[in-house]
Amino acid sequence: MSRQRTNRRLAGRPLAIVGLLVLSIPLAVPAAAQLNNGRMTRPEVSLPDGPARQVILRSCTECHGIDDYAYNSLDRAGWHSLVDAMVEKGAVIADGDRTILLDWLLTEFGPDSTPFPREYVVVPVESELFANDAAGNDYLGVTCGACHSLDRVETAQFTEARWKTVITDMRRRGATVAEENVDDLVAFLTRTRGAD
Repeated sequence: MSRQRTNRRLAGRPLAIVGLLVLSIPLAVPAAAQLNNGRMTRPEVSLPDGPARQVILRSCTECHGIDDYAYNSLDRAGWHSLVDAMVEKGAVIADGDRTILLDWLLTEFGPDSTPFPREYVVVPVESELFANDAAGNDYLGVTCGACHSLDRVETAQFTEARWKTVITDMRRRGATVAEENVDDLVAFLTRTRGAD
Protein backbone atom coordinates (compact mmCIF):
# COMPACT_ATOMS: atom_id res chain seq x y z
CA MET A 1 0.00 0.00 0.00
CA SER A 2 1.37 3.42 -0.86
CA ARG A 3 2.34 5.89 1.83
CA GLN A 4 -0.27 8.42 0.55
CA ARG A 5 -3.14 5.89 0.80
CA THR A 6 -2.07 4.96 4.33
CA ASN A 7 -1.96 8.62 5.40
CA ARG A 8 -5.44 9.23 3.88
CA ARG A 9 -6.91 6.24 5.74
CA LEU A 10 -5.42 7.33 9.06
CA ALA A 11 -6.46 10.97 8.54
CA GLY A 12 -10.17 10.00 8.65
CA ARG A 13 -9.87 8.00 11.86
CA PRO A 14 -9.64 10.87 14.38
CA LEU A 15 -12.99 12.18 13.14
CA ALA A 16 -14.53 8.73 13.47
CA ILE A 17 -13.14 8.35 16.99
CA VAL A 18 -14.41 11.80 18.01
CA GLY A 19 -17.81 10.93 16.52
CA LEU A 20 -18.00 7.73 18.56
CA LEU A 21 -17.02 9.58 21.72
CA VAL A 22 -19.69 12.23 21.15
CA LEU A 23 -22.33 9.58 20.54
CA SER A 24 -21.33 7.69 23.69
CA ILE A 25 -21.57 10.69 26.05
CA PRO A 26 -25.31 10.22 26.78
CA LEU A 27 -24.58 6.64 27.82
CA ALA A 28 -21.97 7.80 30.33
CA VAL A 29 -24.19 10.49 31.89
CA PRO A 30 -26.44 9.26 34.71
CA ALA A 31 -30.11 8.98 33.76
CA ALA A 32 -30.98 11.65 36.32
CA ALA A 33 -28.91 14.19 34.42
CA GLN A 34 -29.93 13.34 30.87
CA LEU A 35 -31.88 15.85 28.89
CA ASN A 36 -35.53 15.60 27.94
CA ASN A 37 -36.40 17.92 25.05
CA GLY A 38 -33.25 19.89 25.80
CA ARG A 39 -33.94 20.12 29.54
CA MET A 40 -32.69 18.07 32.45
CA THR A 41 -35.35 15.69 33.72
CA ARG A 42 -34.12 15.88 37.33
CA PRO A 43 -31.96 18.38 39.17
CA GLU A 44 -28.51 17.35 40.36
CA VAL A 45 -27.55 18.65 43.79
CA SER A 46 -24.02 17.94 44.98
CA LEU A 47 -23.22 17.33 48.61
CA PRO A 48 -21.46 20.39 50.01
CA ASP A 49 -18.08 20.29 51.69
CA GLY A 50 -17.64 21.09 55.35
CA PRO A 51 -20.08 20.82 58.26
CA ALA A 52 -23.25 20.90 56.11
CA ARG A 53 -22.12 17.71 54.37
CA GLN A 54 -21.91 15.82 57.67
CA VAL A 55 -25.31 17.10 58.81
CA ILE A 56 -26.95 16.01 55.54
CA LEU A 57 -25.34 12.57 55.70
CA ARG A 58 -26.35 12.14 59.36
CA SER A 59 -29.87 13.52 59.25
CA CYS A 60 -31.22 13.56 55.70
CA THR A 61 -29.94 10.92 53.31
CA GLU A 62 -31.00 7.92 55.36
CA CYS A 63 -34.53 8.49 54.06
CA HIS A 64 -34.18 10.51 50.84
CA GLY A 65 -31.82 12.05 48.35
CA ILE A 66 -31.02 15.75 48.22
CA ASP A 67 -31.91 16.53 44.60
CA ASP A 68 -35.46 17.46 45.62
CA TYR A 69 -34.10 20.49 47.50
CA ALA A 70 -33.65 22.17 44.12
CA TYR A 71 -37.42 22.19 43.50
CA ASN A 72 -37.72 24.86 46.20
CA SER A 73 -36.69 28.45 46.72
CA LEU A 74 -37.75 29.13 50.29
CA ASP A 75 -36.94 31.67 52.94
CA ARG A 76 -35.58 30.59 56.33
CA ALA A 77 -39.08 30.10 57.79
CA GLY A 78 -40.08 27.91 54.82
CA TRP A 79 -37.00 25.70 55.13
CA HIS A 80 -37.49 25.58 58.90
CA SER A 81 -41.06 24.30 58.38
CA LEU A 82 -39.85 21.68 55.92
CA VAL A 83 -37.18 20.47 58.36
CA ASP A 84 -39.84 20.35 61.10
CA ALA A 85 -41.99 18.17 58.84
CA MET A 86 -39.05 15.80 58.35
CA VAL A 87 -38.49 15.64 62.12
CA GLU A 88 -42.17 14.76 62.58
CA LYS A 89 -41.60 11.87 60.15
CA GLY A 90 -38.69 10.58 62.20
CA ALA A 91 -35.62 12.56 61.14
CA VAL A 92 -33.22 13.30 63.98
CA ILE A 93 -31.32 16.58 63.92
CA ALA A 94 -29.63 18.43 66.77
CA ASP A 95 -30.28 22.15 67.21
CA GLY A 96 -26.74 23.09 66.15
CA ASP A 97 -26.99 20.83 63.11
CA ARG A 98 -30.34 22.40 62.20
CA THR A 99 -28.71 25.84 62.06
CA ILE A 100 -25.91 24.54 59.83
CA LEU A 101 -28.41 22.83 57.52
CA LEU A 102 -30.72 25.86 57.33
CA ASP A 103 -27.79 28.16 56.56
CA TRP A 104 -26.72 25.91 53.66
CA LEU A 105 -30.28 25.49 52.33
CA LEU A 106 -30.83 29.25 52.45
CA THR A 107 -27.55 29.89 50.61
CA GLU A 108 -28.24 27.31 47.89
CA PHE A 109 -32.04 27.36 47.62
CA GLY A 110 -33.13 30.61 49.22
CA PRO A 111 -35.90 32.91 47.97
CA ASP A 112 -33.56 34.54 45.43
CA SER A 113 -32.75 31.22 43.75
CA THR A 114 -34.66 29.82 40.78
CA PRO A 115 -36.35 26.51 41.62
CA PHE A 116 -35.98 23.60 39.23
CA PRO A 117 -39.31 23.19 37.38
CA ARG A 118 -41.44 20.16 38.19
CA GLU A 119 -42.66 18.49 35.02
CA TYR A 120 -44.20 15.07 35.28
CA VAL A 121 -45.62 12.83 32.61
CA VAL A 122 -48.96 11.49 33.74
CA VAL A 123 -49.01 7.70 33.57
CA PRO A 124 -52.29 6.31 32.26
CA VAL A 125 -54.14 4.14 34.76
CA GLU A 126 -54.41 0.50 33.78
CA SER A 127 -56.88 -2.00 35.21
CA GLU A 128 -54.52 -4.84 36.20
CA LEU A 129 -51.65 -2.87 37.71
CA PHE A 130 -50.91 -5.37 40.46
CA ALA A 131 -52.21 -8.59 38.89
CA ASN A 132 -48.86 -10.24 39.63
CA ASP A 133 -45.43 -9.27 40.98
CA ALA A 134 -44.04 -8.55 37.52
CA ALA A 135 -46.88 -6.14 36.77
CA GLY A 136 -46.44 -4.49 40.17
CA ASN A 137 -42.71 -4.08 39.66
CA ASP A 138 -43.34 -2.60 36.20
CA TYR A 139 -45.67 -0.07 37.85
CA LEU A 140 -42.93 0.83 40.36
CA GLY A 141 -40.48 1.31 37.51
CA VAL A 142 -42.82 3.78 35.78
CA THR A 143 -43.97 5.71 38.85
CA CYS A 144 -41.10 5.60 41.35
CA GLY A 145 -38.36 5.18 38.75
CA ALA A 146 -39.42 8.39 37.02
CA CYS A 147 -37.79 10.43 39.79
CA HIS A 148 -35.24 8.26 41.56
CA SER A 149 -33.55 4.87 41.41
CA LEU A 150 -35.49 1.89 42.74
CA ASP A 151 -32.65 0.92 45.11
CA ARG A 152 -34.33 2.52 48.11
CA VAL A 153 -37.62 0.79 47.25
CA GLU A 154 -35.93 -2.57 46.81
CA THR A 155 -34.11 -2.43 50.14
CA ALA A 156 -36.94 -0.94 52.20
CA GLN A 157 -38.89 -3.12 54.61
CA PHE A 158 -41.75 -1.01 55.93
CA THR A 159 -45.01 -1.67 57.71
CA GLU A 160 -48.26 -1.01 55.88
CA ALA A 161 -48.68 2.29 57.76
CA ARG A 162 -45.16 3.42 56.79
CA TRP A 163 -45.71 2.50 53.12
CA LYS A 164 -48.94 4.53 53.18
CA THR A 165 -46.99 7.51 54.58
CA VAL A 166 -44.24 7.12 51.99
CA ILE A 167 -46.72 6.91 49.09
CA THR A 168 -48.66 9.92 50.38
CA ASP A 169 -45.43 11.90 50.67
CA MET A 170 -44.28 10.88 47.18
CA ARG A 171 -47.64 11.91 45.71
CA ARG A 172 -47.27 15.28 47.45
CA ARG A 173 -43.86 15.62 45.76
CA GLY A 174 -45.41 14.87 42.36
CA ALA A 175 -45.38 11.07 41.94
CA THR A 176 -48.01 10.03 39.41
CA VAL A 177 -49.88 7.52 41.55
CA ALA A 178 -53.62 7.95 41.03
CA GLU A 179 -55.76 8.10 44.18
CA GLU A 180 -57.59 4.91 43.19
CA ASN A 181 -54.27 3.00 43.03
CA VAL A 182 -52.86 4.04 46.42
CA ASP A 183 -54.39 1.23 48.50
CA ASP A 184 -53.44 -1.44 45.96
CA LEU A 185 -49.89 -0.08 45.74
CA VAL A 186 -49.56 -0.01 49.54
CA ALA A 187 -50.85 -3.59 49.73
CA PHE A 188 -48.40 -4.71 47.02
CA LEU A 189 -45.42 -3.02 48.72
CA THR A 190 -46.41 -4.40 52.12
CA ARG A 191 -46.66 -7.92 50.69
CA THR A 192 -43.42 -7.78 48.70
CA ARG A 193 -41.35 -5.37 50.83
CA GLY A 194 -43.01 -5.43 54.21
CA ALA A 195 -41.46 -5.24 57.65
CA ASP A 196 -41.88 -9.00 58.08
